[in-house]
Amino acid sequence: MSEPTWKKLVEQLKRKGHESPYLDRLRDRVPTHLGGNDLAAEILREMASSLGRSEDKINAALLELEVLGLAIDELVAAGAERNQVEIRVRVAAFNEGCARAELALWELRVHREALGFLRNDDLATLYPIPPRRRA
Repeated sequence: MSEPTWKKLVEQLKRKGHESPYLDRLRDRVPTHLGGNDLAAEILREMASSLGRSEDKINAALLELEVLGLAIDELVAAGAERNQVEIRVRVAAFNEGCARAELALWELRVHREALGFLRNDDLATLYPIPPRRRA
């Protein structure tokens, strides 16, 4: 299986010294190991791993939004007229990223509920999706 694309982003941002709770969650991700070789243990390992991948997806989406938001803020602060086109392009990418993050959060909620985790009220607090931006 190929390596997820978010791992490259994590490595790049780690080298740059970027600090973020989403980056920390992705960087600290370790495979879940449960004892035993029987079928039930294997199923539990796969369920845990799959749930972890769902969480990775929302963390990666939020990290991408954080980086895009910072880039937009820098362009706006620079204030040059030539930046207007670039700002519009990045705002569009940011808003598309918001849609991806909303979908990833919904998928995580559904995944958790399918596994029996019915208390998901804190997901919006743990994974806050920023509001869409206007150019």
